[in-house]
Amino acid sequence: TLFSAATCKGIIRFEEPQVNRSRQIYAIMGLVVSSAWLWAQCSAETQQHKGPPRVELGRAKRTDLTTSLEKGGTVSYIEKAAVSSPLKGTLKQILVHEGDSVTEGQPLARLDTLDLELALQKARTDEASARARWKLSRGRLVKARQSAEKRLRSLKTARSNLVRARSKFLRTRSHLEDQRKIFELGGISRQELQQIYSSYLSAMTGYYAAREKLSTDKIGYRKSDLSRDLIPDEREAQKEALISNNTAPDQNNVEAARQRYLGARSRRIAAEKTLARSTIRSPISGTIATRTREPGEQVSPGKPFLTVVNTEELLISASFSEMEKPDIRIGQKAFVSADVYPQVEFQGKVHRISPVVSPETRSFQVTVIVKKDAEHPLSPGMFARIRINHRKAEDALSIPMQAILPGGECSKPVQGQSCQVFVFRNGHVFLRKVKVGQGFRSRVRILSGLAKDDSVVTSGKEFLEDGMMVRASEPDSDQ
Repeated sequence: TLFSAATCKGIIRFEEPQVNRSRQIYAIMGLVVSSAWLWAQCSAETQQHKGPPRVELGRAKRTDLTTSLEKGGTVSYIEKAAVSSPLKGTLKQILVHEGDSVTEGQPLARLDTLDLELALQKARTDEASARARWKLSRGRLVKARQSAEKRLRSLKTARSNLVRARSKFLRTRSHLEDQRKIFELGGISRQELQQIYSSYLSAMTGYYAAREKLSTDKIGYRKSDLSRDLIPDEREAQKEALISNNTAPDQNNVEAARQRYLGARSRRIAAEKTLARSTIRSPISGTIATRTREPGEQVSPGKPFLTVVNTEELLISASFSEMEKPDIRIGQKAFVSADVYPQVEFQGKVHRISPVVSPETRSFQVTVIVKKDAEHPLSPGMFARIRINHRKAEDALSIPMQAILPGGECSKPVQGQSCQVFVFRNGHVFLRKVKVGQGFRSRVRILSGLAKDDSVVTSGKEFLEDGMMVRASEPDSDQ
């Protein structure tokens, strides 16, 4: 039977003559034992040839530690305006193109305005005509008031005339009675008495005529012609009330003319505003994002043909886990990075936090706002990453996270746990129990068990044993 065995130098091959079954079993057992011995000798020689294992080290150091939440998000604009024409019409000019920067109130387009200009001209003519009629009616009112005032003054004259006519009538009547008695005594002739009677009749007629004239002239100028609730106590106020009462039709004409003028003026102002609206202006400052019409095409209210976006400030929206909600607040400092600018980090702040958590994803929306960077412009639709620093420890002792030996609860260290690390001293590594604190990105805080500048094994610790000699690289100053 042919047997072979491996040695440190190669393979030994030998043959034995045919023997019985029991001798074969003893030979195989001997071969197994000798092979195991040879393997042990080879391992010892190989280990002696390679030397101690190589490890990488990190350093325990005191620094200010921060931990952050990082999520991917999408860049969007903070403000957007869809621009449509306020009027139905034909575009005469479009003054901007996509990518142009505009300011609030800047003209963007103009409509054909021939019909609007004609309408404005007619409105101005109507306004001028209504103003003239209003002026004419006010002149008539002035004359009516003057006439009323003259009428009031004539009433004074009529009253005076009535008083004189009555006095004359009373005198002639008294004289007639006296002369009648004298006539009866034969003191005067019948002819003289008839002349006195004629004078009496003339005085009586004049009195009744004066009284009738006063009564006629007073029509419309009596207190009874006023409403009882509107009769003033003062004489001058009564006079003004009587004048107003007698010039009411003219006053109504003036008010009607004034209303017609105001209506015409309103139509003129509306026509001017309509003409002004034919110039379509930007409602916000920003950049023209889209343009869907050309000059000569029809536009209508409510159908946008331009879009303006404000890129002075940008929003980056991302979804965060509901477990992270207590660590985020409005106004919190945030940092944004984008693949298009790998070396640039934009600083912003938390702008909005959604109060609603999605029941499907158990996440909520966070929006960060950043200022525009002219040198490194972000565009809506870009992918970006948000980093929010939410915990901080000042002058804390820490080591690299990978120095913690895995296993059990220490696979993911939690504050207050006891874990193990390998400490490097004088070419050997020693197991050391440490009490860990919070994790801060790539480092973990050490509450006890290590001192500043202690070196710990960060790589190559899988096959180490307590006290083993190792070859170590110097710890990196950043670790």
